[in-house]
Amino acid sequence: MIEALHDAIEQRLVAALPEVDVQFYPELGERVSLPLLVLELAEFEAGTDPGTGELALVAIMQARVVCDPTEANAELAVRQLAARVAAQVHAATTFDQPVTPAKLRQIGPDGFHHAELDGYLVWLVEWVHELEVGEPSDIAMPSFVPREVQWSVDGDTESVVTP
Repeated sequence: MIEALHDAIEQRLVAALPEVDVQFYPELGERVSLPLLVLELAEFEAGTDPGTGELALVAIMQARVVCDPTEANAELAVRQLAARVAAQVHAATTFDQPVTPAKLRQIGPDGFHHAELDGYLVWLVEWVHELEVGEPSDIAMPSFVPREVQWSVDGDTESVVTP
């Protein structure tokens, strides 16, 4: 369910914004093109319990519009692109997924500091969907590469990651 929603949002925005580099969770150090639209499922909140034993969540989705400030009319362009993203989200409503219609929460300058985006114009479009992700066995278990870390709760030992 979660992966299907990611895929549907990305496909819709890629098709609607062919001149924009649209990506969920770009790899650190990866080269990207501008303008850029970075998508993420930022967090979950508890949803309305359907009373069926399934877990209901509110997915808080974020899209960061990143533009080069040296482009002509960049200040206006970042606002126009953010409005266009919001309009696409509004028009898609459910992205053909079993979720509630998109509810826009905010459209404006990104108030959080992202060191990797210093010097760029960044606007945030945030919306929510409520969805039922099912019972524990219905939720896909992601694959991980096992590794060991040193765990400390007293603050005297630094955590060390070993490959």
